[in-house]
Amino acid sequence: MKLIQKTEVQRPTIWGGLLIFLLLAALGTALVFGLYPFLAQNAPLPRTELIIIEGWLEDAQLVAVLSDVESNMLFVATGGPIKFGASLLEEATYAEATAARLLKLGVSPQRIVTAPAPDTATDRTYVAALAARRALEEQGFFGRPANLYTLGAHSRRSFLLYRLVFGPEAPLGVVALECEQHNLRRWWKNSLAFKHVMTELASWIYVQCTRWKY
Repeated sequence: MKLIQKTEVQRPTIWGGLLIFLLLAALGTALVFGLYPFLAQNAPLPRTELIIIEGWLEDAQLVAVLSDVESNMLFVATGGPIKFGASLLEEATYAEATAARLLKLGVSPQRIVTAPAPDTATDRTYVAALAARRALEEQGFFGRPANLYTLGAHSRRSFLLYRLVFGPEAPLGVVALECEQHNLRRWWKNSLAFKHVMTELASWIYVQCTRWKY
């Protein structure tokens, strides 16, 4: 009875190993430099009537939105309940807090649609998109061309979910804002930027794998 047998194993030559190394290095470089631009999708509509704002954007990003659009636009503030410090704030949701910030930045109340989303442990962006559609339908604005403003690598996932909720009858574009504190395009150099990109990559993959439930 044989316990060991002799087999022939093929392995790359020195030149073959070098080629494999170069191919892996090229693939890794493409991943590092191409991942953020892929996730931070920018596909704005050239002419819009609605500006949809994800309510958790920081103040500087909100100012950037206002500097990027015309003052006569209709703004839609979205977002669910604020958990941290909620008992100390006048506004209960990110949508209401962003509407208040828009007022202080000079936007007239007639040009603000507040779309607070209910509390949920999962699929917050999807639930926020549902609330935005419902608010627009109630006020007779649904179906007008809109641009969604969000942050960095969150853009592709948000755009996908809002398109699923709004459907083909509502023209929709997306704008990915940059972060002033961190260079998201060099996301591998900063822990928070790294977390932002990696989390959004995992979340986007999750949405792609579970599109059947939306």
